[in-house]
Amino acid sequence: MKKYVLNLSMLALLLIGCGKSVEVPLDPEVVVFLSAGSTATVRLTEDDAEYAILKAWLEQHQTSWLSTSGRYAGGIYLTSGQYGIQVTDSKVVLYANITDNPTAIYAQEIERSDLKTLKLLGK
Repeated sequence: MKKYVLNLSMLALLLIGCGKSVEVPLDPEVVVFLSAGSTATVRLTEDDAEYAILKAWLEQHQTSWLSTSGRYAGGIYLTSGQYGIQVTDSKVVLYANITDNPTAIYAQEIERSDLKTLKLLGK
């Protein structure tokens, strides 16, 4: 029984350790690109509800980012500091190399109801 509990504990620690901690500060003003291939944008500042919701979500979800690669379709996209941030119906994706060749580096699954007001900007 002790071996079973020890094995479960080791597995739990391994799974918890797989996620990366990432702090994503938002610039005081961000430009949100509403869809791929479109020039439609929205500027958000600290006074906007959508900005506050995204900022709070990023602060509360600094851990458990999973490594990823490639590109993801849909959602909205914005840049802040060294990161590109994409919010789709099912995940938040962080991109690096945002000026040359955006590359997805981390992703976190979200519920459809998470960040809903931000997602609605792209609809």
